[in-house]
Amino acid sequence: MTIGVMPTAATRLLGAAAPLAAWTRVAATLATAAALALGPAEAPAQASAPATSARPVTVLIGFGPGGNPDVAMRHIGKRLSDRLGQPVVVENRPGAAGTIAASAVARAAPDGHTLLFGVAANLAVAPATMARPPYDPVTAFTPIVEVARGPYVLLVRNDLPARSAREFVEWARANPGRANFGSPGQGSAHHLAGEMLWQTLDLKVQHVPFTSGMLNALIGGQVDVMLDNLPAPMAALRGGRVRALAVTGPSRLAALPDVPTLRELGLPSPEAGFWWGLAGPAGLPAATVARLNREVNAVLAEPETQALFSGWGVATSGGSAEAFARHVAEEAARWSAFAPKLGLKRE
Repeated sequence: MTIGVMPTAATRLLGAAAPLAAWTRVAATLATAAALALGPAEAPAQASAPATSARPVTVLIGFGPGGNPDVAMRHIGKRLSDRLGQPVVVENRPGAAGTIAASAVARAAPDGHTLLFGVAANLAVAPATMARPPYDPVTAFTPIVEVARGPYVLLVRNDLPARSAREFVEWARANPGRANFGSPGQGSAHHLAGEMLWQTLDLKVQHVPFTSGMLNALIGGQVDVMLDNLPAPMAALRGGRVRALAVTGPSRLAALPDVPTLRELGLPSPEAGFWWGLAGPAGLPAATVARLNREVNAVLAEPETQALFSGWGVATSGGSAEAFARHVAEEAARWSAFAPKLGLKRE
């Protein structure tokens, strides 16, 4: 697809075939003149956009369309496009726990035109489970801003005898090896979080991986328990088809106010949960990072965005690029240390 670009002042002055050096001099002169004429507070948004052309900013997502990360990024992308004054295109490249999309961004030029809507899976967990990961999640990317973060919910099938998290622990200990849990796949974030929880609680729970239909398997009684993040199980919870026993985070969820934390029940709980964020290739200019961070934080604060996320029972994060970078590094280190204990260094 060809994107048409309206003639600019530089085009009229130089013509389409002008040398690159001449283009650069005129572009710089025009940008300086605009800034001086309008002042810092009134300078046009395009002047500090990630790129100075009308080329779109492409944001890759490592999972299929229709999921909540996809819906979230498409909403953010539309608002970000308005604020930047240039197109923002969201592109799904699913596969390999999101590492196909992440690999493409890691190889991209650090010019602000190719970004990643990353999640715990492809920015921390999946590389930790690979013998030869296609990238280092800490050094291959420039973290820009965290978008959302939240705990997992401990869910059980409706007919399980346990009515609380404590009763589930007692039941699982009384039936070692009988209990099983579902996840979206071997080495997935849900899988490793589950294994970490069972080790923390000193339980033996068998893993049952699914390529799809994990929640339906719990509803149908094919598995006993699973960890999932909101909003995926909300409809099943409201319909009484599964039960929530506890959450893994430090505090209760606003969407599930009657569900206690594991710590409230006196049970140990790992800091395991989901998170989403925006990142670019390594070497992204500081000015581009600052602009994108500022604009995404502004979008996250908008009432429409808050309504979208709160409708899912998910809280937005926001914050600085530095804080997101620290979180990615901590998560990558944690899962890299834990995955080998499960024998998950896959080829």
